Amino acid sequence: MNSQRSWIVCCFFNFLIASVMGLLMRFLYLFPLKSINYAYLLHAHSHVAMLGWAYLMIYVLVVYFFIPKSKSEKPIYNQLFWITEFSVIGMMISFPIQGYALFSIVFSTLHILLSYIFCWLIWRDCSTRKVDEKMLLLTAILFMVFSTFGVWSLGPIISILGKQSSFYQIAIQFFLHFQFNGWFLFAVLALFLAQFKNKIVISKFKTFWILLILATFFYGCISCKLVC
Repeated sequence: MNSQRSWIVCCFFNFLIASVMGLLMRFLYLFPLKSINYAYLLHAHSHVAMLGWAYLMIYVLVVYFFIPKSKSEKPIYNQLFWITEFSVIGMMISFPIQGYALFSIVFSTLHILLSYIFCWLIWRDCSTRKVDEKMLLLTAILFMVFSTFGVWSLGPIISILGKQSSFYQIAIQFFLHFQFNGWFLFAVLALFLAQFKNKIVISKFKTFWILLILATFFYGCISCKLVC
């Protein structure tokens, strides 16, 4: 339990840093500083906010509500959290200095690989008698893995078509859409339903679940089409 409290403190630390970066970005509109690259700072802000605050906070809550205490107290969850935080700190430092370059790409790639381990652990250890919340959680982690296909496609797209290609923007939108509207949304809904006890009609829930998945895919297709 003490380790999970330190996780929460760490998440709020990341939130604080992302907030300071956001305030600094607003400041640069009024008082531009040649020593600070706005685009680099924007990349740092977005990565720390999304991967250091939102992702890790969901990590903490999912482990707390869905993983039995006998399993969540195993060293793997604590080790995985702090290695993931290490990758976030790496992005926190490298992005403002160099933008998308060697070190920032290494740390962001490390974060993705660690998220795969997290998905595997949740799939293996998730324990709940409630069908609805478990369906949402497992769907969430599938969307997380699916979203990363957009990131892996960036390398071939840049090397073949260049950053000016529409496919470059489509790959980024693909990742962001299925992260926010897939992974984050479904995980938050699973956590929300975890607070209710036997108040969900399963037959109606399955209809909601199917429609939400279809809506996520259709909206993703529309977003990519608009980029084109």
